[in-house]
Amino acid sequence: MKKIFNILLLGALFLFTPTVYSQNNNLELDKLIEMALINNKGLSSYQLQAQASKANINTAFDFDKTTVYYGYDENNIAPNDKALRVFGIEQRFSLPTIYRAQRKVYKSQWEQSLIQYEIQKNKLALDISLVYEQIVYTQNKERLYTELDSLYSAFSKAGSRKFELGETNYLEKITAEAKSKQIHTTLIQLKSQKQALYEQLKSLVQSEDDYHISNNQLSLLYLDATSIGKELQKRYMETISDTYSSQLKLQNQNWLPDLSIELFTGTNKDLGYRQNGFQIGVAIPLFFNGNVSKRKTARLEQQSWESMRNNREIQMESFYLQKQAELSQHREMIKYYTDNGQVLSKEIIKTADMSYKNGEIDFFQYIQSMENAISIEIDYLDNVLSYNKSYLELHYFNFNE
Repeated sequence: MKKIFNILLLGALFLFTPTVYSQNNNLELDKLIEMALINNKGLSSYQLQAQASKANINTAFDFDKTTVYYGYDENNIAPNDKALRVFGIEQRFSLPTIYRAQRKVYKSQWEQSLIQYEIQKNKLALDISLVYEQIVYTQNKERLYTELDSLYSAFSKAGSRKFELGETNYLEKITAEAKSKQIHTTLIQLKSQKQALYEQLKSLVQSEDDYHISNNQLSLLYLDATSIGKELQKRYMETISDTYSSQLKLQNQNWLPDLSIELFTGTNKDLGYRQNGFQIGVAIPLFFNGNVSKRKTARLEQQSWESMRNNREIQMESFYLQKQAELSQHREMIKYYTDNGQVLSKEIIKTADMSYKNGEIDFFQYIQSMENAISIEIDYLDNVLSYNKSYLELHYFNFNE
């Protein structure tokens, strides 16, 4: 029985040899992200917003509605002493600099929505990668606990048989049964967790296809680009600053006058010809309080944003250093496993097995030794998962102020 226990546990432990792979070569994950970028409805809404912002740029040169009118006024007398019936058309324009300033505002808003769309794509890739890593981690633990479940189940049955034969005491029997049920309960929980994670992945990918994560090797991540998300965040803040700057320049243009052009023609039935005319006007703001307040508001909003941007940049740098520290911490724990922990866990198993066979330790010491060995392996898995999460959050820069 002890030999079977040792073989099964050693087999389970050998499954966890640390390796390094590049996520760029993970075709399974790449396919999931690719499907999500096509199917995710939330991402599609950001794409449509960007398209709407682009279409809005052309409205910068949208003029006021043209006024077409007809008038009859008996005070407006033609040379034949009869009132003229006047047909006319009137159009009001802003100066070209105002239209150009408006276009810059709309263009900045479009660039802002484009970067926002890229940020959402980046966030979706991060969310899928995190769930993917969690699934691989859970499947690794499930595989280990499946081995342990079989092991402790056999151990429990053997303990019951030995108790019936009078070869062991009641405490040893019920302890073996309790450990078997504990391991089996943990295994059931892992299966439920895995199912919940697959549902979460499904909600992100939003594909009708069924998919199963075949990768069962939880490995340290290595990505080519250090932090693509950080650059996106910087570009996004720059576009917001550009938008505020453009809006302030537009408010300065509101001091300029508008132009109006009117063309008209008048006649009556006995005149025999038309009397034409035109009128050019300049609309000058006589009351400045409104423009002064609008300009002040735009300037204060710009200053408010720049203060917020400076604070955000400080927080981003702190976030970056925090994730670097987390990586160093997890890297040290993983290094401990590769340098000492893996060898130590196997040595614990080997020594405990020999000591139990030779009667140097009892059943409870034997179980405790095995649990210590298993704990080393679980800690390794936990640290690899935590390392990969911190690495992904740093790479995609999952920063929320």
